[in-house]
Amino acid sequence: MTAPKILVLFYSKTGHMLKMARSIAKDAGNAGAEVRLRKSAELAPADVIANSPEWKAIHDQMSDIPDAANDDLLWMDGLIVGAPTRFGNMAAPMRNFWDATGKLWMEGSLVGKAVSAFSSAEMIHGGQETTLLSMYPTFMAHGLIIVGIPGTVKELYKAGSYYGALSSGEPNDTDLIVATHMTNRLIEVTKKLRCC
Repeated sequence: MTAPKILVLFYSKTGHMLKMARSIAKDAGNAGAEVRLRKSAELAPADVIANSPEWKAIHDQMSDIPDAANDDLLWMDGLIVGAPTRFGNMAAPMRNFWDATGKLWMEGSLVGKAVSAFSSAEMIHGGQETTLLSMYPTFMAHGLIIVGIPGTVKELYKAGSYYGALSSGEPNDTDLIVATHMTNRLIEVTKKLRCC
């Protein structure tokens, strides 16, 4: 059987989601998957980014990562989506990406494929879980199968959530361990879905 194709799709402004996305992509590759790392296109004007040294530095760190396109969704067997929280919802660039997937929805292109999600906020209890839950209606409308993290993952008692991997500010080692468990489970479920 060929390696499962896993798309890691994310948005990052502060670099926290970038760190987690790169770690997840590496984990997926280590688990034997063929991986695409993609970011949702930035909506902010270039001059606004250029006038914020911190934002520009992160933007420059992502220059090697292509913007996501619908073709990436058609390519993948399984999907891991990361978006920082904006008032308990996914950030606008990620929302904008999904709002442009209507044709795929109409054609049922994503039905039966697996998806997991991760999020970050600057503070503990900053809306990370709500952000994950805000993504799920879109995933369900596409017929994607949501893969969470079971309570048997002992690190969940220190970090993350049943709903997906989380961080408060920059992800720490435990956050990344939870993300590894999530990634491995997503790949396991993806393989099972492909075989039947």
